Amino acid sequence: MATRTKGNESETYKPGVPGRLIGGIKHYISDIRRFSRNVRLYLLGSALMGLNFQVFLVLFNLYLKELGYPEGDIGQFISARAVGMTMVAIPAAILLGRLRLKPFLLTSCVLLAIFSFVMVTYPVYHIMLMFAILAGMSFAIFRVAGGPFFMRNSTKVERTHVFSFSFGMMLLAGMIGSVGSGELAAAIGDYYGDIVLGYKYALYIGIAVALLALAPFALIEAARPSKDENRIRLNREQLRRRGKFYFKIMLANLIIGSGAGLVIPFLTLYFRDRFGLPPDAIGKYYALVHFSMLAGTLIGPVLARRFGLVRTVVMTQLASIPFMLILSYSYILPLSVAAFVVRGGLMNLGVPITNNLGMELAEENEQGLANALLMIAWTGSWMFSSVIGGHLIEAYGYTVAMNITVTLYVTSSIVFYSFFRKAEVHSEKEHAWVIVRENVI
Repeated sequence: MATRTKGNESETYKPGVPGRLIGGIKHYISDIRRFSRNVRLYLLGSALMGLNFQVFLVLFNLYLKELGYPEGDIGQFISARAVGMTMVAIPAAILLGRLRLKPFLLTSCVLLAIFSFVMVTYPVYHIMLMFAILAGMSFAIFRVAGGPFFMRNSTKVERTHVFSFSFGMMLLAGMIGSVGSGELAAAIGDYYGDIVLGYKYALYIGIAVALLALAPFALIEAARPSKDENRIRLNREQLRRRGKFYFKIMLANLIIGSGAGLVIPFLTLYFRDRFGLPPDAIGKYYALVHFSMLAGTLIGPVLARRFGLVRTVVMTQLASIPFMLILSYSYILPLSVAAFVVRGGLMNLGVPITNNLGMELAEENEQGLANALLMIAWTGSWMFSSVIGGHLIEAYGYTVAMNITVTLYVTSSIVFYSFFRKAEVHSEKEHAWVIVRENVI
């Protein structure tokens, strides 16, 4: 028999694969039960926000395409959201280090709904461009608040699970939103005999669902930031002392974000253009990919416990490459769908793990800043690559853009591993991977 002691609790299970599996499941459930009330409320709110986000991801590009906008213009709107997120990320991080998080969550929820409503209601190029920037700003506040919130309301024991579950809840909501929004748009379009109205009303319903997040966010009991968090500064001394760390956490995210921005926003159009699929079918395929991503997110902490945060991210990113190549060259619908689903699960498994690593490597007074820099690297890269991707696809089709994405994904994996391979050391005594911050500085 084998025994594992945890605090004042002791678990005994038989050795061997079944015993390890049972012990692993019990350990997993035990960590989830540690989630604080604040974390549970945040997860519920983020799921509702995620549902709206996914409705927009699936339908908004199709809505614009139906209105006659080419891929290049659609890329401009995607870029505008990224511009807004990039502009406000660092100011939001500095403010979040001084004030309670709860008002920011409530404000971002309301503003995102208002700006999204205007974009859908007035589909005029310059109006949509301006409000896409504002919507990006409001969503950035929500995104920047997440990392510091989890660090304040969790312990090291369950923290990887918290980050993964946050991402997973948005994926679960996305899975529901993908099926529901596609079916809803098609049904409304059939009823009115106008698919544009179908898209518009389905987007309105998504916005209304996002506003429901106000209820759980309002129930959060957020403490004021600690004195250490209040010391966040972005001056010459801070950059001299920690600039190398900031550069490292941003560069790998910048490269992979550049690759993603070329293709990912246009995958709804990929299935529409290459296979002639209607919105309800596209929504179902997005639901499948979100199920795959959700499964990957839940498995992520298990892999991270076994292989470490860094190695898990690199392994799963590289494993996704063959499936991206299948998407690039395949004109067989079942094969493309299978590649789409598996690639999504593998590639997104590492997203919450990367964010968790960034927060663990950051000092307490810079966690908000580190979270903002990770987001800036991602959204900043999308700001340019989505525009380039739109024009590439418009001129040459999807294969060229997807092949460039594959190259950038491989490059990012190499850079990430070279920067952070020493960030973790496996402790035989603790039977776990231990973060060693000094090895990255």
